[in-house]
Amino acid sequence: MIEELNTLLSDLENEDAKLIEIGKNLIKTNGMTEFTFFCNSILNRTINLNRGYITLVKDSNYIAAAPLVRLNLDSLLRLFASTQSEFDVDTFAKNVRKGKAIRKMKYFKNKKERLTDRKLVEIIKEIKGFKWTEKIYEAGSGYVHLSNQHFYSSVKIVGVDTVESGIRKTDEYIPEKEKIAGTYYMQQASKGIRIFIDDWIEARKKHFV
Repeated sequence: MIEELNTLLSDLENEDAKLIEIGKNLIKTNGMTEFTFFCNSILNRTINLNRGYITLVKDSNYIAAAPLVRLNLDSLLRLFASTQSEFDVDTFAKNVRKGKAIRKMKYFKNKKERLTDRKLVEIIKEIKGFKWTEKIYEAGSGYVHLSNQHFYSSVKIVGVDTVESGIRKTDEYIPEKEKIAGTYYMQQASKGIRIFIDDWIEARKKHFV
């Protein structure tokens, strides 16, 4: 399992170059627009969240790393929202820059619905390859807010009547398979961000053919 985790961490580290390349392609295709700046902020955030996650996991601090999975999903949802709002992507990006909350924006298919995180997950999970977002949205929130997940990160059930617990600077009570899953979904969110921006770039190119 340790080998599998190290491989996933290496793959996540390799996301950096891919995210930077997508950013370059976006600038080349779209120029320096409001939407480009918006995407750049997401790409920059993703690279640094990935970097922080890798550092924390390698330092046996998955408790601090786990909430970053939810933050990466947050970036993916914000990017996805730019294509689901009542505004064009540049107006959307400008509104975000000026501080307008995405959750207060309207869904373009139904102006009575707002683009809350839950609504965005409800939409994006129906896209092929993004069903996992629902699971991470629910589980990730449990790591952001104090919950039973934090309880089990400090407790190990040894036997029927035996429980081991402690306050330590380590994540020894967290199963390796949980770290593997977290790293996998961290990469999936990063990859999803690249996919959405790349798809937008390709659609933009076709528009001017």
